[in-house]
Amino acid sequence: MPKHHFVIENKAEVNEYIHTSYSWDSHGMIHKSGLTPEKYATLEDEFIAYIYDSLQWLHSWNPSTCTRCRGLNNYGITVIEEQNALLKLHQLIRAWIVLFSHATDPIVLTGSYCFHGEEQKGYFEKLVYSKLELINELHKVANMAKYAEINGKCIVHFGI
Repeated sequence: MPKHHFVIENKAEVNEYIHTSYSWDSHGMIHKSGLTPEKYATLEDEFIAYIYDSLQWLHSWNPSTCTRCRGLNNYGITVIEEQNALLKLHQLIRAWIVLFSHATDPIVLTGSYCFHGEEQKGYFEKLVYSKLELINELHKVANMAKYAEINGKCIVHFGI
């Protein structure tokens, strides 16, 4: 399952070549010298698609094209660096945490519409997440955004 990675970076180190500082293993885990679990978070692509509309409210930029944008670059790199955008990311993710805290375990969400078989019967995909694991990963993203805002850093998002 494709994953999106979020890391805390120093603003001065972010440029169009930021991706060369990182590597990914065969399990899709991100690596960099000095990267600790508190400084990165991973969310599945299907979950990002579920909350995608709310993420479009964030001001961000794409270091590959050096253009300002909104939301996340699904297939590339996005940088969230403005203090207001980091605060908004923190608040948005906290709102999702509050919402999902009311869910049953496991959390079952409605995903994309899919077709199956020769008859092309359609159905909505079911996304199933451990409540504890999902909320813990969302807490990591929210905490990272707050830390970056307070400490003058940024969040780098690596799309699928």
